Amino acid sequence: MYDNSLALMYAMREAGIEYRSDTPEEDENLIDTVRVGWTGAHLPRCVLAFRINDRGAHLEASLGAIAASARATAIELVNALNSEYRWVKFSIDEGGVLVCSHDIFMVPEVAGLFGIAGMGRMFDTLDEVYPRISKVLAR
Repeated sequence: MYDNSLALMYAMREAGIEYRSDTPEEDENLIDTVRVGWTGAHLPRCVLAFRINDRGAHLEASLGAIAASARATAIELVNALNSEYRWVKFSIDEGGVLVCSHDIFMVPEVAGLFGIAGMGRMFDTLDEVYPRISKVLAR
């Protein structure tokens, strides 16, 4: 497991943030995975996955499948959200699922600070935009 992954998990533990690591500490994977769940004022339970390597982390959350009848509207919404929000990116994956992602630089010395800040930014953004997003999701 990478030093920045360990530093992030240590900082989360110190801050009282519950997380789950999919990567054993003694493992030497190319990517470590740490998951954090959260429920917001608007956002239902959502799991954010940190995919960590030795240089940083890719944060990703799947928000739900796009309704077939709302595909065109969803594409317009994704484009609008990507114009409005600088630090996170919205996309629709090959399976028609709306995804939000965020990349952050994360070395061990700042892994906790940058990782928790990036996670907070992403969850805050998702909570803010979820009322708009929910209109295009399959029920």
